[in-house]
Amino acid sequence: MKKLLHKADVLEDVCNTVKLEGQVSETQAARLTEAFGQRFAKASEAVAEGRVKKYVFQPSGRVVWIVVGKRRDYLVMPAIDYCSCYDFFFQFDHGHVCYHIIAQKLAEAMGRFDFFEDDDQFYSVLIKEWKAPDQRKPKKSADEENGTA
Repeated sequence: MKKLLHKADVLEDVCNTVKLEGQVSETQAARLTEAFGQRFAKASEAVAEGRVKKYVFQPSGRVVWIVVGKRRDYLVMPAIDYCSCYDFFFQFDHGHVCYHIIAQKLAEAMGRFDFFEDDDQFYSVLIKEWKAPDQRKPKKSADEENGTA
């Protein structure tokens, strides 16, 4: 469990440094790659492609973060490390971080996200769509494939 919590600590530490420097250095990228592997690569790609969105609804001031994925838009709640994606939903454990969460945190730290301001009347319609779980079916494990599960 310590190793999993360490990953979240690495992400937080890197984001704090990125806020000061404005970019991910080679050293920081190496730390993130070591901690998250392909998830960091996918997150970096999402940020570079401008797929991280911040919505602020007025007059309430509610903030919603979205990461545009391959199948749909995913709701990310950075304060609680939540994402509406399949990976988060089915692989969740203490310290698991999907690439959407990594992308949101890096984009926010670098200030590299699209910003939208909408009226509160659109909030409930959009949030319902964004909160819906991914409808993709989970992959079968090797035991399930062999009938030994």
